[in-house]
Amino acid sequence: MTIKNSSLASQAKYIYNLKFGDLFFYDDFLITEIYEGMTIGSNEFNYIFILCLEVYGPDKPYGIVSHRLFSYSVNIFELIPISNKFKVVIANAVVAYTDFSLKNFELEKQLLKFEGKFFNNLDSGITWIKKEIKKRA
Repeated sequence: MTIKNSSLASQAKYIYNLKFGDLFFYDDFLITEIYEGMTIGSNEFNYIFILCLEVYGPDKPYGIVSHRLFSYSVNIFELIPISNKFKVVIANAVVAYTDFSLKNFELEKQLLKFEGKFFNNLDSGITWIKKEIKKRA
C-alpha cells in the first residue's frame, strides 16, 4: 500500500507529489516513494536535498525511510559526489519486498557509507528510524 493511501498520509507535515515520486515529511523523518520505472540521479537527489533544507533547516538531524514499493533505478555514481550534502541524515531505513532490493541496498550502503538498515515492512522501518533519531539527537 502506498503512503498516500494509508493513514500515514494524514500525519505528514508536508507532502510533495513530484514527477519522480512522492515525498512525505514528518517531524523528524522523510518517507520517499519513487515511482515505477524512474531513474533517480543527481537532479532528483539535489531537489530532495533542497526540500529537506526547507523543511528541516541546515542543522536539524532527521532520518529517511525509502519505501521501495516500486521498481526503479538509482544512479549511485551520481549520488556518491553529492551524498555529503546529507550529513544531518542520522539513518536511512530501506523498506522493500524483494531479494533484489536487499542486494541493491547492500551495495548502496557500502558505496555511500551511510548508517542504514533493511526492512520488509514499513512499520518496522519507521520504528527503527524513530529510535535512531532519539538515540542521536
